[in-house]
Amino acid sequence: MAQENASMPNFSALADVHSTLSNMGKMRKKKQMNDMASKLGVDIQAGDDDLSPQELTSSMIERAKAAGKSEAEINAALSE
Repeated sequence: MAQENASMPNFSALADVHSTLSNMGKMRKKKQMNDMASKLGVDIQAGDDDLSPQELTSSMIERAKAAGKSEAEINAALSE
């Protein structure tokens, strides 16, 4: 019985690693989202973190246009 328990994976540790990796991914996405919003001069809105990268970029570009940014300003901000 002891040998069986010794060969079993530590599921708690595996869950902790999964949680840590998941949180790291979420934090990275949030940082990228904040950076893009800052470059474009727009605010982040509720639900932005649920959007795909393409939808998020399009949404922020539309907000920048609505705020009066020109195509050249938007392209310059995104190319940084």
